[in-house]
Amino acid sequence: MCFWKKKKEIHIDSKFQLGDLVLFKYRNDLMNGYIYKIYLSPSGEVIYDIQIGGECPVVINNIPESGVVKKK
Repeated sequence: MCFWKKKKEIHIDSKFQLGDLVLFKYRNDLMNGYIYKIYLSPSGEVIYDIQIGGECPVVINNIPESGVVKKK
């Protein structure tokens, strides 16, 4: 018998989905990366964690939705 509760999935209305290829400004440079995680800030703003790099990837945290652009 299993007593663990199922986690409730929270649906967040955002422009981008997990895994989308995007451009964002980081340290005064335009970088490309993939959406790694989507969550809401306490003020209700959509925040992304974006993964950059290939062989040794890095995740950049707390990028606001207003600073992210879809790569064409």
